Amino acid sequence: MKKEAKAHWQARPEAGSSAGLKILLFIARLCGRRVLHLILVPVTGYFYLTRRPERHASADFLTKATGRDVGRRDVYRHMLTFARATADRFFFIVDQADDIPITFEAHEGVVELAESGRSGIFLAAHLGSFEAARIIGPQLRGLNLRIVLEKAVNQRLVSLLEDLQPDLFNSIIDASQDSVALGLAIGEALKGGDWVGFLADRHRVGDRTMNANFLGSPAPFPTGPYLIANLFNAPIIGAFCHFDGQQYVVHLEIISKGVSLARKTRQADLAKLVSHYSSRLEHHVLASPMAWFNFYDFWQPPQRPSDQARGK
Repeated sequence: MKKEAKAHWQARPEAGSSAGLKILLFIARLCGRRVLHLILVPVTGYFYLTRRPERHASADFLTKATGRDVGRRDVYRHMLTFARATADRFFFIVDQADDIPITFEAHEGVVELAESGRSGIFLAAHLGSFEAARIIGPQLRGLNLRIVLEKAVNQRLVSLLEDLQPDLFNSIIDASQDSVALGLAIGEALKGGDWVGFLADRHRVGDRTMNANFLGSPAPFPTGPYLIANLFNAPIIGAFCHFDGQQYVVHLEIISKGVSLARKTRQADLAKLVSHYSSRLEHHVLASPMAWFNFYDFWQPPQRPSDQARGK
């Protein structure tokens, strides 16, 4: 069990079944968000009992974030908040999110930068709801946002959502394609004036990473988004979404007005960018710890593909 608890997030099986997800979708359409959230109370209890590694990871994280010993109720609440944020994706996807309270707070200069006509990078996280943060585009006068997302992860859920809104998922850049094709797709989007969004608090097996302090310990963060921004001298905006189980608050702030890594100080400059992002992520995670959804050992060293194949 100890090995399972320490497994990389890509090694964990997807929770739930296709039939179960379709039942929840039916309830969402028939009864609405409030009833769906109530039904998720016993559903979360089942997953609490059956997903031991996720329970351990939640307890470890919440202990770091709160500075106290956490109990079963804390872990259950963490999982329930995740379940409700996931369920809300149904409403965001099918444009029935009018009853979901969402507030946007943009720091000084964000709107001007986003509407300057330049392409750029958005760095989101597994904090709150990615779908809530996706509404950034309409908030910023129709800015076109393309998201880099691995469709193979949570494939049953992604397939269901894709069936609901295929046009939306056509705008996603699939991170599971080979590195050359992925790089070309990202480059074409940026050259075409789009903004490209990354979930920058999680790395895949084989990704380049750099350690930065997070909640008192070094944690690996992917460097790809910053290196891509450097190629295009692109600005970076951070999108941090708080969620209390009912309402969302999306905070937008500038990470960089334009990334330009000098050859002589490349590593040091890159480290500053990664550290700046991790410190801002930490700030927002501490403000909304129940809304950070990385249910694995976030501080474990990066794994090689061969390690993943052996289940290490």
